[in-house]
Amino acid sequence: MTNLKRHFSVHGCPHLLLSDNGAQYTSQRFKDFASTWDFVHRTSSPEFPQSNGLAENVVSSAKKLLEKSKRDGTDVFLNLLNIRNIPRDTTLGSPADRLMSRQTRTTLPLSKTLLAPTVKSGDAVKAQLTKKRQCQKVWYDKTSKPLCPLSEGQVVRMQTQRGHALLAMVKLICKEPRSYIVESGGHDYRRNRRHLLPVLEAPPPPAHQVDNGDQAAVTPLTGEPSQDGAPTSPVRARDVISDGKGSREAGICRRLLASDGIYRPPLSRIGGVAE
Repeated sequence: MTNLKRHFSVHGCPHLLLSDNGAQYTSQRFKDFASTWDFVHRTSSPEFPQSNGLAENVVSSAKKLLEKSKRDGTDVFLNLLNIRNIPRDTTLGSPADRLMSRQTRTTLPLSKTLLAPTVKSGDAVKAQLTKKRQCQKVWYDKTSKPLCPLSEGQVVRMQTQRGHALLAMVKLICKEPRSYIVESGGHDYRRNRRHLLPVLEAPPPPAHQVDNGDQAAVTPLTGEPSQDGAPTSPVRARDVISDGKGSREAGICRRLLASDGIYRPPLSRIGGVAE
């Protein structure tokens, strides 16, 4: 918070502050800090660094600068000064141009006319930035497909390190884009839409109905009730179909449901779960 206060005292308080879900940003002290300095704080989706891509790119650029400075034995602050004076194009100029309306003096030879303040058009800069971002979006969308939005009360599978292993239910739609609060095993999780797979399964049992000593306890692998001590299998890629509109899942899944509404995978000849 001290570093943020130092920047805010020079450049002013922002209207909106975006960050990840680090402990320093989710504490009560930071909430009080946001209330005192009168700005809105929003966090990116947990376990999904791509939703905080701008900050991740800055961190990546800073790491590369530190590595090159250490390898060459040069001053990192002098290299940072030079990078901030490199123009991106004729409209945007350099970061120093956009921030201070002029270039800053470096150790390189520089004309005095470039040190004179020249205000750039805010509308032209904004339009050029939007154009470049739209161009990046076009190339990214060539290999991506849209996912249908989820609704409250919908049953989903939440992605973990073992795949879509946890059965959950959508509890709340967050104000952040493509972000949901899901409930699984009596706990609430915030996840991005990319981590949630809609399925046609029975809703997960309430937390007070789960008994660790019962045969129908929730298995740690899938979060589904076990039958006769045999764990159920998570959702696999073959269980997801396309609706013909380019979406890999499109919110429509075909599952083999038993009479009680619980999916059970087919058994192989030796009695195991068929892969």
